[in-house]
Amino acid sequence: MVETITPVVYGGRARWATALVLHVAGATVTAGLFGAIMGAIGALLEAPWGRAGAGALAAVAGVYALGELPRVTATVPQMRRQVPGWWREFFSWPIAAALYGAGLGVGFLTYLSHGTLVVLALAALASGHPVIGALAVAPFGLVRGLSAARAGSVRTHEDSQRLVDRLAASPERRRSVANGVTLTFVAVLALALAVRSSGGWASFATAVLALAFGWGAISKSSDIGRWRRTLAAHGLSRGVETTATFAVPCAEALVPALAAAGLTRAAGIWAIVLLLAFTVEAVRAWGRFGPQVPCGCFGGREAVSPPALLLRNAALASIALAVALRPAPEAVLAWPGWPTSNEILPAVLVIVSLCVAGFTSWTAIRWLGRGTPA
Repeated sequence: MVETITPVVYGGRARWATALVLHVAGATVTAGLFGAIMGAIGALLEAPWGRAGAGALAAVAGVYALGELPRVTATVPQMRRQVPGWWREFFSWPIAAALYGAGLGVGFLTYLSHGTLVVLALAALASGHPVIGALAVAPFGLVRGLSAARAGSVRTHEDSQRLVDRLAASPERRRSVANGVTLTFVAVLALALAVRSSGGWASFATAVLALAFGWGAISKSSDIGRWRRTLAAHGLSRGVETTATFAVPCAEALVPALAAAGLTRAAGIWAIVLLLAFTVEAVRAWGRFGPQVPCGCFGGREAVSPPALLLRNAALASIALAVALRPAPEAVLAWPGWPTSNEILPAVLVIVSLCVAGFTSWTAIRWLGRGTPA
């Protein structure tokens, strides 16, 4: 953003300062909103999870802290997409500046070089509180938005390019040290909290299972083209392939829905059924493809080692079995009763409005992500 949010682009320092404020506000708001959503999801999954949740946070923070060491790599989930350049030409400059900030606020949608946001998101999730989640993640958006302030001295397009080159050539080691120290501090605090806490294992296992299947459903639905290519590579019949395109994400999404509704036994059993079906197909594909089989499970690589795939399914199946055997918790979500005669019309209007709102949001997201204005 340093080459986009500059005085030369906005025609002077006064407009640039306003654009910078809007840019920072957009990034901070979306980051905070993302944290609040993570906290709300955690609440649906019975967070906080006591010693189990704090221990998991300490472990993840420790892994990403080690990932900052030279020649050590820790994979960071990200979509690796740039915010659309046409926004600046299509929208007015205040709206474009805010949109650019909003696009960067949820860092997973763009590029991430460090795992700090992963740990912050997990902390927001484990808090089980939307306000705490927002406070945990909002600083990420604030700092990321403020990074554009480094362009304050840019006077010409040549200055802008020199700034980009200078930032690209700056030593990565300094940033790695800063992130590594921060992550180590979080790991130590989480470990101390784990020592002082107790329990939470059953609810944490349910959350892990729900998040795993929810992640799988979202990754397939958000990149349906990749998922279709994966299914095509399996050589399924036309009818099975077409059905699986939509049936598999819906079936996976049912696991977190059942868990949030307090139907943990049903969630665990349904997860085992799905894992059994996935394992049967993996074994069939192993005999056909050999050392690598197509897999679009979590939106990552399209081919994985069959033993690794089977080991992952076995681990998830053991968690699903533990979830199926745990006592049913109190439901966080309760299914509403049937509407009375006086409530039928308002209920229909609410359902239709939600459908329209969902379709409008989906269309707007797709439109805003296009390479050219509609």
